[in-house]
Amino acid sequence: MKSARAEQMSEHLRALRGRVTSEFVPDRGRVLEIGPGEVSFPRKASEYIGVNVSHRGQPAILADGQALPFVDASFDAVIATEVIEHVRYPYRLLQEIRRVTRTTGRVLLSTPNVATPVNRVALAVFGLFPDDQTLHDGQDVGHIHFFTRKHLLEAVASTDFRVTREWDFLLQVLPKRYLYDTTLERIFPNFVKQIVLELQPVAR
Repeated sequence: MKSARAEQMSEHLRALRGRVTSEFVPDRGRVLEIGPGEVSFPRKASEYIGVNVSHRGQPAILADGQALPFVDASFDAVIATEVIEHVRYPYRLLQEIRRVTRTTGRVLLSTPNVATPVNRVALAVFGLFPDDQTLHDGQDVGHIHFFTRKHLLEAVASTDFRVTREWDFLLQVLPKRYLYDTTLERIFPNFVKQIVLELQPVAR
């Protein structure tokens, strides 16, 4: 059973993801969502396509993230929230997202940050790897890759994306009124609970 704190964090995270995703979705065009989850948002786009990921982290359609079943430059927006940590080949997944995104398109990418202050202390002082990265309510959540903010930024740069916007969710250490504060994002960019990036393909 979830603790009250865990329930509150989940509620905040769902609300913030919904807010960001709703802002991100274009009024027109084709949108691809990889790994549709709990987020609910107005599907304003002309066409919306969802590709799911199974509970054990093995993609149902992605063939382990190596091939998306779509032609090049076929989407105006791609949403990949909480999926890159589940696939076996995250760089290949980013390459595939780059391939199917139009040069004028955008990508919304998010993943948990393994380098939060609590996780750093737990690992450095107690030698404990953070349970919330691998377990949720005692169940295996299927995370097989773990990202810091620096690691994720390097990954997107190496796959021909540039960051056009960044949201940082300071869920772990700050009260609710500060969760969407861009000033704090700039001051503590590496300590955030959730890393959320808006990307645009770099012209080749």
